[in-house]
Amino acid sequence: MSERTLLLGFDLGEEKSQMAVYDREKNIPVLIGQTEENPEGLIPTEIALSGEKPLRDFLVRIRRQEDVVVDGKISKPLNMLSYFFRKTLSLTRKDYPGETIKQLVVTVKDADREYMELIYAALEQLGIGRERAMVISHKQAFPYYVLNQKKELWMNDVGLFDYEGNTLTYYQMQVDRSKSPILVGVSERDYSGAVSLPEENKEHKAAVFENVVYGAIHKKLLSTLYMAGEGFEGGWADSLFRKLCVGRRLFKGRNLYVSGACLMAREMAEEKRLGDYLLLDEQMVTSQVAVNLYAEAKQQKVVLVEAGVPWYLVDEELELIPSGETELALQTKNVLTQKEKQFMIELDPLTGRLDRHCRLMLRIRFESPSQCIVTIKDEGFGELFPTSNRIWEKQVEL
Repeated sequence: MSERTLLLGFDLGEEKSQMAVYDREKNIPVLIGQTEENPEGLIPTEIALSGEKPLRDFLVRIRRQEDVVVDGKISKPLNMLSYFFRKTLSLTRKDYPGETIKQLVVTVKDADREYMELIYAALEQLGIGRERAMVISHKQAFPYYVLNQKKELWMNDVGLFDYEGNTLTYYQMQVDRSKSPILVGVSERDYSGAVSLPEENKEHKAAVFENVVYGAIHKKLLSTLYMAGEGFEGGWADSLFRKLCVGRRLFKGRNLYVSGACLMAREMAEEKRLGDYLLLDEQMVTSQVAVNLYAEAKQQKVVLVEAGVPWYLVDEELELIPSGETELALQTKNVLTQKEKQFMIELDPLTGRLDRHCRLMLRIRFESPSQCIVTIKDEGFGELFPTSNRIWEKQVEL
């Protein structure tokens, strides 16, 4: 039986993808398929079926939920994506025979919910369930990469220009060391319209990009700038890069996101090196959610949801056996403001059965980063006390 040891990052791009495995001896992500001719380990994002010409735009079709006709047969988007993952993940067997995936983190440019669910479903077809897989955006992979570099590179803010195709995005990572845990945030700004220039006009393009860069970083104290993406190839911006190195470090390359995903896989599965840091963005829950319970012969707080989790991934359940209580108290604490709140949920319809004569299933979900849905369902208590099928539900604004 294969041993699950691989900590794998996967950057899923529309034209090119990358994979990296965490090397425990070197303590760094190592690109899969890296050669002298292909130093960045780029893998064409394409599939070939039945001897047909490779499909190179299938991810675009998948995001549109379009069926693909191959050899006269209709292939569903889910099956196409699952096939691509199976073919690409099998590349790890050459260097790591007998080893399988312990933790996989897939990163994509824009991680909307529909696309993420499709990726999760495709991986589940390969036997990689959500307990071993995570899907994140490039924006979320960025800080995982930076925080694993030398601290001198992120003593102040860190900037990242991502130029791929006709899209130019600027990300800036900030670290708030005054909070506990230390808060890490990433802001984002789209500059795509500023650089949609013909390739042959490189001098003009370089001048426009220089204005964009200095506008974006004006009055910002940056330790490091990263330049990522195929758009920076060809040397058209190299003279600007040399100027930007004054007073800060600058790095150019295409393996930042896949390395960040790989380092997140290590963080999730093994070493908690970033335990003192809490990464937050606009998709993440900013409050801890807990209940006070009597368990294991003592009163204790049970945390149901930790801050820093994407709101759409939260779906937690806890079975309760009331001991005379007629209401449930839910406690929340916002990590940004440190403000604590308590919300009460009445259980009156079960009066007379609340003294250890019923089981309640508590479920916590989110409708947005700040809107929590609390559901409590009467599960009954054996044959003597069948369920009333009563369900309580309350929306809580955190």
